[in-house]
Amino acid sequence: MNSQGKLYTPLGLYVHVPFCAVPCAYCAFYKERPTKSSLERYITAICQEISQIDDSRAFDSIYFGGGTPGILPIFAIDQIADTIHQRLHQEPKEWTVEIAPSTISQEKLQHWYDAGVNRISMGIQSFQPEILRTLGRHQTPMAAREAYTMIRQVGFQNVGLDLIFAAPGQTRKQLIQDLTEAVVLRPEHISTYCLTYEAETPMTQQYGDGADEVRDSGLYELICETLPRCGFQQYEISNFAYPGFESLHNLSTWRMGEWIGVGPSASSQYCSRRYTNVADLARWAQGVFHYKPERTDIVELTPEMLALDRIIFGLRTTEGVYLENNVHAALVSDYARQELLPRGFATLQQQQLRLTPKGRLLCDAIAREIFFRVN
Repeated sequence: MNSQGKLYTPLGLYVHVPFCAVPCAYCAFYKERPTKSSLERYITAICQEISQIDDSRAFDSIYFGGGTPGILPIFAIDQIADTIHQRLHQEPKEWTVEIAPSTISQEKLQHWYDAGVNRISMGIQSFQPEILRTLGRHQTPMAAREAYTMIRQVGFQNVGLDLIFAAPGQTRKQLIQDLTEAVVLRPEHISTYCLTYEAETPMTQQYGDGADEVRDSGLYELICETLPRCGFQQYEISNFAYPGFESLHNLSTWRMGEWIGVGPSASSQYCSRRYTNVADLARWAQGVFHYKPERTDIVELTPEMLALDRIIFGLRTTEGVYLENNVHAALVSDYARQELLPRGFATLQQQQLRLTPKGRLLCDAIAREIFFRVN
């Protein structure tokens, strides 16, 4: 522990921006359409919540997620960034902002850059117009390319692109085209997410549960074969990067690091607790203004719980997990030797457990089995 009694270093900051001009058909995150009054309330409250953080450590990483952070007007970018800089003790190693091609401009990008942002994550999802329409994405492939050009012109040297695969009707040929177009742009990082059919989203209402395990596994294997051939190293189930450009925010999450989430619906893992801010902008802001944050899903974290989560989430990464000195090491090692190794799902060398590409296809099922065996 450090002098403040905190469990982890370094410390991350996650800023949730809940605004979307037009929600995507597949998204189940908390979001609102921005209005003048809701934007003003959000900006005032988010700056106050950041100012209320009582921890003297520097932020190792900062991540603006959403929603659509790129939708924030320039005055909001400057005001929130100024508030963060008043709290910073040193520049973070990584400061990421998520953007959508349809909500960004070169002027906004310049303000983010001048504020200290050094990484952009752009949600492209697909370069196929018909897939974009199915996903409810209001952009064109040309808009995505133009946005990428603007990002580079401003000076960003660390850019990630997000793609979605297994959309209704998507073919292998279309996925290859998406991967090819993404690689040609030469980003430093590519994330590929299998479409999830969340309850009560327009996507699920229209298509039902369109997941197809055989098809989805085949598309995933195609991704895992294609991107490494193009120089992108896989470091987690859904994430590929040039060496040295892995997302620090992501790695901290999978390694059970410590971060503070601000904004409505933002989650935190901080000071031996997990909790989530209430998913309601008005109630969240009211709590912040009265120094009584309204939180849900509060969990007191024990060392045993964290040790289990380090295994479960660590197995998502290609480096795997070191079982030595983990209280669950013996049980997990036995399970691996009895079930995973004989079936080619994992390797275990000097207490380092890694899932094979075959095993990563079943990562969620393996994680559930480990959880039930330990509990």
